[in-house]
Amino acid sequence: MNSVIRKLDFTEIPAFVDIVVNAYPGTMQNTAEFKERYSTMLISQQEKVSSIEFYGIFRECKLVGGMRIHYFKMNVHSRTIDIGGVGLVAVDLLHKKEKVAKELIQYFIKHFVQRDVALVALYPFRPDFYRKMGFGYGTKMNQYHIKPSSFPASGTKEGLINLDVTHKELIEDCYNQYASETHGMILKTANEIEGIFKNPDNKLIGYMNGDKLEGYTVFSFKKMSETNFVHNNMVIKELIYQSSQALLCLSAFFNSQSDQIHRIELTTQDDDIEYLVEDPRNGSDRLIPSVYHETNRAGVGLMYRIINIEKFIENLGAYPFNNETITVGLNIIDSFIKENSRRVVIKFREGKATLSPKEKAEVDLSIEISDLSSLLMGAVSFKKLFNFGRVIVNHTDQVKRLDHLFANMQKPLCITAF
Repeated sequence: MNSVIRKLDFTEIPAFVDIVVNAYPGTMQNTAEFKERYSTMLISQQEKVSSIEFYGIFRECKLVGGMRIHYFKMNVHSRTIDIGGVGLVAVDLLHKKEKVAKELIQYFIKHFVQRDVALVALYPFRPDFYRKMGFGYGTKMNQYHIKPSSFPASGTKEGLINLDVTHKELIEDCYNQYASETHGMILKTANEIEGIFKNPDNKLIGYMNGDKLEGYTVFSFKKMSETNFVHNNMVIKELIYQSSQALLCLSAFFNSQSDQIHRIELTTQDDDIEYLVEDPRNGSDRLIPSVYHETNRAGVGLMYRIINIEKFIENLGAYPFNNETITVGLNIIDSFIKENSRRVVIKFREGKATLSPKEKAEVDLSIEISDLSSLLMGAVSFKKLFNFGRVIVNHTDQVKRLDHLFANMQKPLCITAF
């Protein structure tokens, strides 16, 4: 059956909302009032937000699914590049198991290939499903439940202020300065900043150094008991800091909430939080054999896919690759986009990577595009992929050099939801 995929016009958004409500029953309300509000919001985004577009897939002139496409700018190994994002992928209940989602994702990938974009990303409803489509895992997300008194009180609360809508530009500058120095972070737009203030539950505290905002947190409160009104948790939604002083002052603020807050829920990709707080245990009192105290839950989420290896290597610019000198033949396996299954030769000279199709390779690798994407984003080491049988090397005596080539890549950090 032939499909047509195109950008939705305003009159088609309500039909897409009907599909979305049924596709995401756990987060949507199936009422006329909710659908009208949600349609109005999506229509406004389609009309006013240049970084968002909604696309639908039609069969026999009927809308059977759709998606939201994002145009992002991301810090990839210290260079800001354009990337594509996709979210709100939804399929009509009557058309499940008819490869609607597959066609949408294929279109999404080609949409950005045509725009000379090298990388796309998504949050998976099922990681295994999207891994088969060539998306590789990013950095795990950790969720901690920490006592407020465990945060260091060594800093003072001097310089801390309540932030409101008048501080939008300061917040955007602070976030984007942090993002420009952090691999994997997506730059925040003014529209996203406005979204923070549209939620009446959000509260913001910032650290000012003179006239510059050097750190801030966005948080809300969560009621933990129906019978005890003083039993509440603080949920940290964003914690951005440009200096240790900013972090210590914000930590002092968290510490001072111990009389009212039971636990602080901190969701972060930072694996070293135990070095910041006095007691990282989450209150479960569970032990992992032999004696390891449970500190957090963790999960996989944001996934990446390189869709143009030549452009990606070009985007890496002067990334040093540990100053290695080696010529690598890269055999890319991509079962989802057949034309992407091919061989490229990359010459590394004192760490500088260039495409050299006529160069003779010293070593050949065979690797799935999903694992290659994770490797080049720094989410996994070469040695791990080799040990797990995820990369095949024709000269195993070169494994140590290859591991050093890709070693010390910073793991990508990202807090943008889409």
